[in-house]
Amino acid sequence: MFTQIRYHEQPAPNPMPLFWLCLSFTAGIFVAALLPLSAWTWLAIAVILLVAAWLEGHFCSHRTHPLLSRPLFQIPIALIGACLALGGWRFQSAQPHISADDLAWYADGESRVITARIVSYPEESANSTRAVLQAISLYQEGQEKPVRGNLDLRLPGGFHISYGDVLRLEGSLNAVLDDGQPAFQSYLARDGILSRMYYPQVDTLAYGSGSIFMRWIYQVRDRAQDIIFDQIPFPESSLLSGILLGIDWEIPDYLEEAYRSCGVLHIIAISGYNIALISGLIIRLTRRFLSPGKAGAAAILTIAVYTLFVGAEPAVVRAAIMGSLSIPAHYFGRKVIPLHSLVVVAAIMLAGSPMLLWNIGFQLSFLACLGLITMVDPIQQWLYHFIEKKFSEGTALWWQPIIILVVSTLVAQFSVSPVLLNLNPVISIHTLAANLALLPIQPMLMGLGGMAVIFSFILPPVGKFFSYMVWPFLAYNNRVAVHFGFQPKGEFQVSSVFIWLSLAAVISALTVFTIHQMSALKQPKTEQSRNPNTVIT
Repeated sequence: MFTQIRYHEQPAPNPMPLFWLCLSFTAGIFVAALLPLSAWTWLAIAVILLVAAWLEGHFCSHRTHPLLSRPLFQIPIALIGACLALGGWRFQSAQPHISADDLAWYADGESRVITARIVSYPEESANSTRAVLQAISLYQEGQEKPVRGNLDLRLPGGFHISYGDVLRLEGSLNAVLDDGQPAFQSYLARDGILSRMYYPQVDTLAYGSGSIFMRWIYQVRDRAQDIIFDQIPFPESSLLSGILLGIDWEIPDYLEEAYRSCGVLHIIAISGYNIALISGLIIRLTRRFLSPGKAGAAAILTIAVYTLFVGAEPAVVRAAIMGSLSIPAHYFGRKVIPLHSLVVVAAIMLAGSPMLLWNIGFQLSFLACLGLITMVDPIQQWLYHFIEKKFSEGTALWWQPIIILVVSTLVAQFSVSPVLLNLNPVISIHTLAANLALLPIQPMLMGLGGMAVIFSFILPPVGKFFSYMVWPFLAYNNRVAVHFGFQPKGEFQVSSVFIWLSLAAVISALTVFTIHQMSALKQPKTEQSRNPNTVIT
């Protein structure tokens, strides 16, 4: 039963200097990709501006200063510039510098013999097997030379390899980047992979090396996938494996195309909702016999392990960090501002890997989350009050769950539309209908699927019972996707002008709603804002 959300006026917000500094740092990474300045130049600019910021803060009048006098800023202008320069320095310092000690130095298309260790979870499908390897040595002129660097390996389908295996490879070694190509333009180079070898001769030299912890994580992941495929028919098993474990390469091509065509491919991806369910479950289970602080710590630890378990994709890392930040804030009674948390988390991730700014998963996760944070509540409140005024409060309460679902779906789709249209300039007319048909059952599907896997480890008969219960939801998902995805004339092409217009519309809308939220001196607080899972999702 949905009840009306009541808003209470709160005092003016505290200054948020970290928000603006993180936003400036993120902007600096983007600017550095356009300006050909060296890392040392950016660092020198940052040092000069830091000195200027100290002088500005000590000698300028705070009452008349354009930023120091404003409640939401209270920071020197030069400090914002310094953070922008630090973002530029971080971007330039992350650029690859290849020497004779790097494997990429020898990636010239010639046949090479190398020794390398598998450092990723192998993606094994019917068509191919893919893994990331860390180079150990290279054989040149009869001598073994130590080298460093990561390698993208492709093998035929059905070729079984495991994390930690040490392989001897002989084949054509090719560079990922063309001469003069920026690293951020290649999805492999963005992950620090500068060499690739496809379908070489393979000899396994050793098994089970590498991190013991990661080997255990991947073994549990393999066992969970085996449980799903043993207890649930195909292709429903492949769908649940993608939703729960992040192993989506087993999904048949036709089914993946159906989900993509009707605009519900995001259902398969691991998202913040998975993190929210896990953290909520762990907190509820542990707070009965642990103190609140220890229950929160257990939830954070579980989030970290699950993030590694499913492959640590950018969307999952974003949700995991936001969730880990919001849980202690919730227990210490601190107000959590989702917009502030989102920008801080983005800066933290980009500080670790600046190339993430051009990662499609990072862009989709950030834009969708930004749209949901800034646009959903104002639109939802306006519609609620409009229905209440035109009809009655009871009618508005009846329509409230539908309003929440429709507004959230449309806002998320609108926010990510420029990125999706740039990848595939096609619009599906069935996107809204497919989302409305599928989104309400996702919590039940994920809950039953998770229980099926967990109980299969400890009580197999109970796990099999939950597998029988989750199968109808999986079959319904696939049926809806195929029905809407393969409708005749369900898609239409759009021009590049339309894509630019959609980009302008999204930027304008996000800017207006963000400014409206930031400039409000009194923020409404709802009962939902007390729950850390709201921030994670």
